[in-house]
Amino acid sequence: MNNQTKLKGVQLTFFILQTQIGVGILGLPFNVYLKSKQDAWISVLVAGLLVQGVIVILWLLGRRFPSKSIFEYSKILLGKITGAFLNWGYIIYALLVTALILMYSTKIIKMWVLIFTPKWIIMFLLIATAMYLAKEDVIGISNIYVVVSSLIVFLLVISIIVLVAYPVDFRYLFPMAQSGGINWLKGAKEAYFSMLGFELLLILYPHFQQVGAKSILISATVANISVTLIYIFMTIVSIVTFSPNEIEIIPQPVLYFVKSLYLQIIERIDLVFVSLWIVNVITSLTSYLFFATEGSSFFLRRKKKIKRTFLPVFFGMMGLVIALIVKNDQMEIYNKTVIFLSYIFVFCVPLILLGLSFFLKKHEREKPQ
Repeated sequence: MNNQTKLKGVQLTFFILQTQIGVGILGLPFNVYLKSKQDAWISVLVAGLLVQGVIVILWLLGRRFPSKSIFEYSKILLGKITGAFLNWGYIIYALLVTALILMYSTKIIKMWVLIFTPKWIIMFLLIATAMYLAKEDVIGISNIYVVVSSLIVFLLVISIIVLVAYPVDFRYLFPMAQSGGINWLKGAKEAYFSMLGFELLLILYPHFQQVGAKSILISATVANISVTLIYIFMTIVSIVTFSPNEIEIIPQPVLYFVKSLYLQIIERIDLVFVSLWIVNVITSLTSYLFFATEGSSFFLRRKKKIKRTFLPVFFGMMGLVIALIVKNDQMEIYNKTVIFLSYIFVFCVPLILLGLSFFLKKHEREKPQ
């Protein structure tokens, strides 16, 4: 943590934001609409509130051990053997999420841009870029994320132009709050996958401890609020652009409403949108490769060179192999498996560790600011 004094809260915000915004942004309106209909935007809001609750849990846990990541205090709370098994579980989880991002992003790229290009080439180009970035430290990755986050503004501007230029119908949002709380929760469950990435706080907290516990919570909260508002906006635009019958058969409504936009200076604005979106895919891949690399580095403490060069490549190639092995008809089962694992590693395990830290009265003092 030698360079942590150079890190600022805004870098943590963009680190989490860039990890959260990825593949899910294109299909989220469709997936959520199938569950909660015109109240899909309410489901996204509910998902954001639930995610915020989990962020508070992760923050409280990190605050108990401000100079350590979950790969360190897991052994303090559970013992060396059990802690080591848990750490490998997190590493495998990060690897599986990496492969899932590769699969879905490649599927969309082949569908919209590179129809005849073999999927292994697309996957390799995506993961190779992520591997190159993942070998950097937190400062390097954070700085890159801050710069590329400006591209999100262009994605929003394109969507706003659709609202102004395309004949939308706001009546599709009514009647509001009619689908019921159960359907809101079902929709929130679908939106949850698109919001994954906030769990990086489990390893980022010690890197940013110098900015203060309060600043860390604010930074993570700002990232979550930003992502939630972006997703709500995209969902509303999708709902008012397509009729109820149309949106139920369009798997990537965001790309379809962008494609419907006609600008004389740009013939295929949907391709521009996809190009910008690919950057967010790469940042998500980078974050999870960094997650796996950080976890594995604790098993190779004396070999820093291996940590920064070999490990990102190793996990990147492993993710590529898994993504290639899983067939298209198996992706849904794989997706459900990863989401189930996320419930365990993102919510259940941190909650149990937090409870144990209080029960066993194990913690460390925060350094005075």
